[in-house]
Amino acid sequence: MQRDAILGAIEDSPQRRWLLLVPVAPVLALVTAVWLPFVNTADLWLGMPRLLVWCSAWVLLLLPALAAVEFGLVRPHEERSDDRQLEEATL
Repeated sequence: MQRDAILGAIEDSPQRRWLLLVPVAPVLALVTAVWLPFVNTADLWLGMPRLLVWCSAWVLLLLPALAAVEFGLVRPHEERSDDRQLEEATL
C-alpha cells in the first residue's frame, strides 16, 4: 500500500518530485562523514568527538527531510485516493 502510494504520488504530481531529493543531502553527509578530513579528527566539538556531533546533527536533520517527503508527497496522494474511493462507494 505504501509503495503504491509513493509511486502514485510521483505519477500524479510531477512538480513535487523535487521533494524526493530533500533527504539526499543528510544521507550523503552521513555516508561520507568518515572521509571528510574536518570531521574525522581527534578534536572536540561541544566537548564530544567531531564525528559524533556531525552524525547526530545530520540524523536530526534527516527527520524533517523524511517528513517533508511524507507530508508533501505521499499524504496528499493518499487523501485523494481515499476521496475517490469514497465517491465511488457512494455512487
